[in-house]
Amino acid sequence: MVLAREDIDFENLKREADVEMLVKNMVQANNMIAHLKDEQFEMRDELKRQEETISKLEDDARKDKRWNMFWRNHLDDNIDKTQIVLAIVFSINIIFAYLISH
Repeated sequence: MVLAREDIDFENLKREADVEMLVKNMVQANNMIAHLKDEQFEMRDELKRQEETISKLEDDARKDKRWNMFWRNHLDDNIDKTQIVLAIVFSINIIFAYLISH
């Protein structure tokens, strides 16, 4: 009754309260959007770091592959040379055994 005598408009109070609630919700939404953008940037940075790591690992794998191919070719050459030397030594041994037996 006291409020009615002082001409307080309940509709205006309700609208003001609604506006305040909307403003609070908008502020919360803006804060959440800012937080999500920060997380998005962090995730992009993490993806970039992972891509760089993968690239480095791929480069290392290519270098290792080239190094292994070099060593394999080197070992194949050594094996071929060793086989030739053993064939010569075996032939000399057979000739020497033949000469000794006669």
